[in-house]
Amino acid sequence: MKMNGGNKRYALGKVVCLGSSSEGNAYYIEINRKGYPTPFNLLIECGFQYKELTKRLLKNGLSIRKIDAFLVTHEHHDHSLAVPKLVEYGKKVFAPKSVFEHYGILDQVNVNQIITIKPNKKSTTFRLADEIDVVGFELEHKNNDGSMTFNLGYIIKANCDFGLHRILFVTDTYYIRYNLSNIKFNTIFIEANNFARNLIFSIKEAQAKGDKFKEIHFDRVLHSHFLVENTIKTLVGTKKMNGFDLSETDMIYLIHLSASGNVNPYEIKSKVYETLRKKRKLRTIEHKGKIFLSPKVYVFRKNGEIIWKLILSIQALFITWLMKKGKSYLKRDIIKIYKTKLKN
Repeated sequence: MKMNGGNKRYALGKVVCLGSSSEGNAYYIEINRKGYPTPFNLLIECGFQYKELTKRLLKNGLSIRKIDAFLVTHEHHDHSLAVPKLVEYGKKVFAPKSVFEHYGILDQVNVNQIITIKPNKKSTTFRLADEIDVVGFELEHKNNDGSMTFNLGYIIKANCDFGLHRILFVTDTYYIRYNLSNIKFNTIFIEANNFARNLIFSIKEAQAKGDKFKEIHFDRVLHSHFLVENTIKTLVGTKKMNGFDLSETDMIYLIHLSASGNVNPYEIKSKVYETLRKKRKLRTIEHKGKIFLSPKVYVFRKNGEIIWKLILSIQALFITWLMKKGKSYLKRDIIKIYKTKLKN
């Protein structure tokens, strides 16, 4: 039921990660739609057994009964494992046709929840709920045997109190073939799986040990997932391609880090944030008398833990110190000082 009047709310409420790696992915997002008193509860990916998924939700004070819709990118189990049970229990699951075919449940799903892209089309648009539309576009991802899997990225467009809020969700892809530089995303979820150097080292190590399975595995990750280098190029651009327009981006969530032990989430966050700073992609925002640098960069560990608190605390203390000095700094001055005083 829609509401009239009331105070304006920020577009997103809670954002909770239940898991983020090849061992399982699930991201809970509350969307405050315009005219609705309660948020729309969305779960993107459901890559755990149903019981484990409910357990992880409860651990975060959430209930699977209160989730309004589930959105899945592709059929691999670390993204879709709970789909059969969710469909069995009558949950509203939106996913590519190949996901339902994979589990043999295509005939049990409402046709409006089956996502397909017509031949010679770049994308498809469907309605997730009142005031929420989604654009699905094809990504580049491989199966274990080297064949391509049908995997979608999503642009979620929600009509909220302050206008249209655009959420980008991209994972499990080697690159994004489409130019999205003209879209002003407010929130970005993007894979930053690992550094190329780590994967190349793992491949050489597997070759030295004669471990063909691991060699094939790491080679597939190298050529089928978004490496940190690709994430950075996509965000800031290169000489040959434009990066994203981050002028209205508030948050960037780095997701689906490698489950192997050779990846450091703090290093990934630092590398991404430092590049945004160097490329002048950060902007200053004043809120309630305080100045912040935006967008904020968060990293999800494979257990769902978020990396941000320590760095944000240091950032807040430093900028507060600047303000107490009584000096007025332009955006470029703050970034210049930030470079010398704070290594994120």
